[in-house]
Amino acid sequence: MECLQRRRWTALICILALAGCTKPQQATRPAPSATVTPATPAAASSATESASAPTLDELLSKLAAGKEGTDPVVVIDEIAKFGQRAKPALGQLVKAFADEDPRVRWHAARAVGLIGEDARSALPALVAMLADSDAIAVTQAAAAIGSIHEDDGRETIPEADAAAYAATIEPLMKTAMHPDGRPRRSAMRALRHVARRSAQSREKIVDLFADQLADADPAVVMPALHTLADMEEEAVPFLLESLQGPKSRYWATLALAEIGPKAAAATEPLTALAAAGDTEERLQAILALAAIGDKAAAAAPALVAVLDSDDDTLRHAAAFALGNIRAVAADEPLRRAVAGADPFLASVASWALARIHPDDAKLVADAVSRLRKDLDAPSGFAHAGAASALSDLAPGLTSDMRGEIAVELADALGDADPRTSVAAGAALVRLGADAVGALRPKLGDAALRRPTMDVLAAIGPAAKPALDDMIAALADAEPEYRAEAALAIAAIGTDAAAAVPALRKNLADESAPPAVRYAAAYALGRIGPAAVEAEPLLRTLASAADETMAAVAVWAALKVKPEDKSLFEVAVPRLRRALRGDREMARLEAAAALGDIGPAAEGALPILELVSEEDDSRAVRAAAAQALAKIRGK
Repeated sequence: MECLQRRRWTALICILALAGCTKPQQATRPAPSATVTPATPAAASSATESASAPTLDELLSKLAAGKEGTDPVVVIDEIAKFGQRAKPALGQLVKAFADEDPRVRWHAARAVGLIGEDARSALPALVAMLADSDAIAVTQAAAAIGSIHEDDGRETIPEADAAAYAATIEPLMKTAMHPDGRPRRSAMRALRHVARRSAQSREKIVDLFADQLADADPAVVMPALHTLADMEEEAVPFLLESLQGPKSRYWATLALAEIGPKAAAATEPLTALAAAGDTEERLQAILALAAIGDKAAAAAPALVAVLDSDDDTLRHAAAFALGNIRAVAADEPLRRAVAGADPFLASVASWALARIHPDDAKLVADAVSRLRKDLDAPSGFAHAGAASALSDLAPGLTSDMRGEIAVELADALGDADPRTSVAAGAALVRLGADAVGALRPKLGDAALRRPTMDVLAAIGPAAKPALDDMIAALADAEPEYRAEAALAIAAIGTDAAAAVPALRKNLADESAPPAVRYAAAYALGRIGPAAVEAEPLLRTLASAADETMAAVAVWAALKVKPEDKSLFEVAVPRLRRALRGDREMARLEAAAALGDIGPAAEGALPILELVSEEDDSRAVRAAAAQALAKIRGK
């Protein structure tokens, strides 16, 4: 169950990331503690300095002197507060791009971006920084280029400036294929600003993008497409143009499928692609229409025609799309498909009819019956499809029927075909509370207990009926299983207070493997104030020699006693480091915790600003935006 296996250690890895272990940083200076202004030139320049605030000249002197004990990041952030009025600092800020500390480099790039169009002379240096070894430095360089483009409101651009702007397009396009999602997103945002400048710029970007997609390794292309998809409707106009190019068409359909309903504007060109042409392109266009759903209703006639195709795969995909679109006009063709000679098409078509008419008990019962039989079919593909389709129909079934289906899906967790086991696990998660009764007995099966615990963890708070089983697992002889049980308890959250004594016992056990203790501390933090009996131990471990243990303990202690200001000084630098990590859950938890700390976490504002705009996870961006509002007292 590769999907669920990846989930298994997500929370534990996020714990490691809280200590900065997942991505070593090169920083050699102390962390900044200055307040920062909003990340736009106008907003930055409008900030009012207090009577004691240093002048720009004083800050430039400090930066130039490089006095021992002075953190240049703090000085640069103070300069950034001047926004557009920091133009006299441009030379020294660009000089800082060469600093050995990546923190200095990216804070300097951020400050240059806040100057806006008056920082045009820094464009070549910012382009050079797009090749930086530090992903955050690259992200801020791309963001600064975009800010300069956006801030330049001149109707007529002098030839020299136009050439400087044009010279950023190709490097930004290469950055849009960066292996890290943050630079990719930042580069794509910058390219949007460039594209708005002229039709010539837009054409160049589309041509370059098509060439990149055609020539690059799919392993490089797919992450870039995921980033485009994450930009949702903002990316649709660009993808519509990409649909016109033979080199980029296939990849554009994949991105549109990920965007889903918000890509409804692409219905017409996707319908044309689905009707004729290369088989693989047709298939991906049909799946994109399916992902758009109800809003792609205009595609129904073309999809009905595909049901008569000679290609099995296209017929199956068309039936699936018609069900997702809920195309009432497709009733008769789908009924003919149900009665036809292709058994798999009959199952898909019966599912589609049940989706279109969820209140028709006879159609739903027929679909469920066929799909349950498919769970026992010899084809792994049919198994996986049936598992997913059954969970789609679950909302219209009785609780008893959902429970019966859950029993069959729980058995499928042990299927030798990973496609089936993964699909069964995902379907059980979608069944939620109705699956818990079927899953609990599997915790007694040595071969299935770990994937079962994974599914229960993914179900989250609704898995509370299995809490006693999870608590019992905390005493298991296998350390890995104890750690997994702790993570499943963590997923239940505040309702798992009954587990606190057993978790505290695991945390206090110095003979236990570190992973068990980390997971126990994480679970205590997720339980929150109800875990107060473990707070003294967590506070003690916050000073542990084990850096990871100390990081998790201080985070958990903050969750148990969120108003305890004595922990803030230790927690903020660790949480700030976690925001720079590779693990989504670590960044999410760190952002939320910094927001809970409030104004005392002002030193984290620069990295939170970046994360709120450029993180490749929508959830993390939202958490960072909320944290910014809390820290700023809004």
